[in-house]
Amino acid sequence: MGQTWQPVSSGIGFSVKMLGVTVEGSFRGLAANLKFNPETPTAGSLSATVDAATVDTDNALRNRHLREKEDFFEAANYPKISLKSTKIEKAANGYIGHFDLTIKSITKSVKVPFTFSQTDNKATFTGTFMINRRDWALGGNTFGMSNEVTIRLTVNAILK
Repeated sequence: MGQTWQPVSSGIGFSVKMLGVTVEGSFRGLAANLKFNPETPTAGSLSATVDAATVDTDNALRNRHLREKEDFFEAANYPKISLKSTKIEKAANGYIGHFDLTIKSITKSVKVPFTFSQTDNKATFTGTFMINRRDWALGGNTFGMSNEVTIRLTVNAILK
């Protein structure tokens, strides 16, 4: 039997190396539809969006670049970044979600190892995965920018 979880807080972070220095950033505006039961993970369905315009790296000029430039998120044209599960399976240390990640109308499959910890009617979903920014046409030929981007997700939820 599926369980429906209502997000109450979230942390969506990313990091990428720029000229050898790690740049950290985050997104806000999570909206999610979380149907998940640890007893029957394959019957689960996880989907979420964040607002591309909320990208924050603690640098106003860089944030504006990331939001507006053609080589980056173009938030006015592509306001949402979305993640939607296609399959969820049990793994040795938690679960593996197979997701379609859509950024700027480009959709690619990603694998997201995640954990699910539940206490009574509260739960936390936590996952970390890497993408190649070029798969989503992000960053163009930005000098010194690594292709690998690490994404960290934490969603605290309550049972509906």
